Parts: sequence; C-alpha cells; structure tokens
Amino acid sequence: MFFTLLLVTVAFIIIILLEVPRLVVQKKWRDLAAFSFLLLPAIVYSYGITLDVNLPNPTHLIIKLFDPLALRLEQLLGTTQ
Repeated sequence: MFFTLLLVTVAFIIIILLEVPRLVVQKKWRDLAAFSFLLLPAIVYSYGITLDVNLPNPTHLIIKLFDPLALRLEQLLGTTQ
C-alpha cells in the first residue's frame, strides 16, 4: 500500500509541477482556480481508493439528479419503444 500511495503522490506532484507554473506565468487565475477546484477532489478520491475507504459512487448522484428530468421528459414527449 505504501508503494501505491507513493505512486499516487508522485503522479499528482508531476501534474501540479507541469500545470501550475505555466498558469501562474500566464496569469490565468481563473484557469488556476478551476484546475485546483477539480484537482482537489481527484486527490481526495484517489487517496480514498488507495486506502480502501468506502467511497460513494459518483454515478449514483448523477442518476438521482437526472432521473426526475428524464421522467418529466418522458411525460412531455411520450415514451419511445
């Protein structure tokens, strides 16, 4: 497990070292904020998977969000078979 944690950490360090300096030099603050916003959950989720933490499946959230919309569209447009 230690080796896997080390590989995950090294991978994220490489990604950060490749992306962040370029964004700072070009003063792309919004892109840097978006990069950080997306990278943080990726890091947390990766460590969770590596440490065998029981994590929620993001697909279940997407299904819960869009299921009512799909049902409403079926009512409006009619079901296709």
